[in-house]
Amino acid sequence: MEKLKDFDIHIYKLDNKQYEYVFNVSQDFFSMFEGDFIESGAVKVAVQLDKRENLIELNINFEGYLDFVSDRSLEPFQFPIVVSSKVLYKYGEEEEELEDNVYVVTKSTQTINVAHYIYETIALQVPLKKLHPDEISEDEENDEYIYLDDELKREDDNKENDNIDPRWAALKNLKNKN
Repeated sequence: MEKLKDFDIHIYKLDNKQYEYVFNVSQDFFSMFEGDFIESGAVKVAVQLDKRENLIELNINFEGYLDFVSDRSLEPFQFPIVVSSKVLYKYGEEEEELEDNVYVVTKSTQTINVAHYIYETIALQVPLKKLHPDEISEDEENDEYIYLDDELKREDDNKENDNIDPRWAALKNLKNKN
């Protein structure tokens, strides 16, 4: 894991101002992590670090692509990645993760390694269905799911009952009792 040191940001002697870092992520980077979730790609990661007295703020922009094979046709394709995120490091007594993207570091912390955060952010962009762009229909492009609960269904049934012949409504009520 010596290569992960390339993703260290040495914060100990930085003055309170803004700094910029650029990391290029490729197949070598992805091979350092377990599994074959992401095998290859090229992503440029631009980090803007804003160091303040009690806080370090990282604005991270990801831009590039991941190489995948279509689940449907087995054709290779490049999946574009464009993401922006923010990470906060607060100073405290001991190092811990407070919540997503908010960490506590001590005043004596000398480096922050962003490799795992970069990998996790890219991994979250991987679609469930890896489909070649030529294979995506309009229905799959607008992959929206509609969930109805029983209360909404009953309201719809009541609206339908208003327009039904009263003789048929009595029969429908018998059906709904079962």
